[in-house]
Amino acid sequence: MALIVQKYGGSSLASPKHIQVAADRIKALRLSGAEVVVVVSAMGHTTDHLLKLAAKTVKVPPSRELDMLLTAGERVSMSLLAMSLQERKVPAISFTGSQSGIITTSDHSQAKILEIRPQRIQEELQKGKVVIIAGFQGVSREKEITTLGRGGSDTTAVALAAVLRAERCDILTDVDGIFSADPRLVSKARLFEKLTYDECLELASLGAKMQPRSIELAKRFQVKVWIGSSQNNQGMGTKVGFENGENKMEKSSIKGIATKDGFHYFSTKADLKSLADFFQASGSTLRFFNQSSERTSFLCDESHVEPLREFLKKVDIDYQEIEKVSTVSVVGEGVSNSKEVLPKCLEALAAIGEPNLILVSNSLSLTIAVPAARKSLLTQVLHKELIEKEF
Repeated sequence: MALIVQKYGGSSLASPKHIQVAADRIKALRLSGAEVVVVVSAMGHTTDHLLKLAAKTVKVPPSRELDMLLTAGERVSMSLLAMSLQERKVPAISFTGSQSGIITTSDHSQAKILEIRPQRIQEELQKGKVVIIAGFQGVSREKEITTLGRGGSDTTAVALAAVLRAERCDILTDVDGIFSADPRLVSKARLFEKLTYDECLELASLGAKMQPRSIELAKRFQVKVWIGSSQNNQGMGTKVGFENGENKMEKSSIKGIATKDGFHYFSTKADLKSLADFFQASGSTLRFFNQSSERTSFLCDESHVEPLREFLKKVDIDYQEIEKVSTVSVVGEGVSNSKEVLPKCLEALAAIGEPNLILVSNSLSLTIAVPAARKSLLTQVLHKELIEKEF
């Protein structure tokens, strides 16, 4: 009997009606003969609501207690879904991360999974039950409740699929899969039927609808991942890791235009090492930067902007800052060796009348930082020139 792990995101469990739709889908999968493990996120905007509640209660929530608070969201989802399945005569049981044997580091709000002890899950599967697990959480070896940070539920699902040797891991969300661009920005964006791990990882890290952390894990343990809509049973979705993409020899294969918001642009005389040390200490990385003999320019995620300002003032270094900056990235194999990608990117920038703030490239992507107001237009131009003409 095949084992399938399914993960339902917050938007897929946003209301009682959404939960009932998920229960119907799980029931159909169970009746098809598959064993099913389900990982759930908190309903809708529950996590954001809990964070705001903490902020209104205290100035600085202690990280341990914040983890205790936030894990309540997934517990609501898992119990309601288990109730809904039982009402449909489908045996089901819900577990928290700790009850599931998910052992993590002791880093509150950003813990990493060390191991999974799945005995209790396997015992319930043998009884014919659907096992529902709260994503985003675990327990440290010191018996402290922890959360996994951004992408935690996706990571939970893929990790369980690896340990349980599942046939595949379904990531069910509010979109039909991964597209060649954000469909809200580009009307002709096309749905990918298949992606390699590396292609999906690069797209995800630059803003596509998936968490890169979970794709890294899937690649490491060769977990097959299917990404699709929780509300549309007819959707094709995107398969990741099922097989390699087309073999186009040395020709550049542009897969998509990924976009990501929430950056600030900084230009300063601070040396690169001190900046890298700051970001490492902040639990982040200095990924997008340019350096000249006089200045270093770089992007900073909104969550680290205020600490960065304090750091630069403390070391008495002047800086220039531009708020509301986005990245637009051309993603595909052989991008750095392509003779056409960089010229067309520069032509697109000229066409929209916007110089780039930062332009960086690696073997799988070329990323341009522009003011957020120009993101949509640049994405549309690049998609038309680099992708639509290849349809």
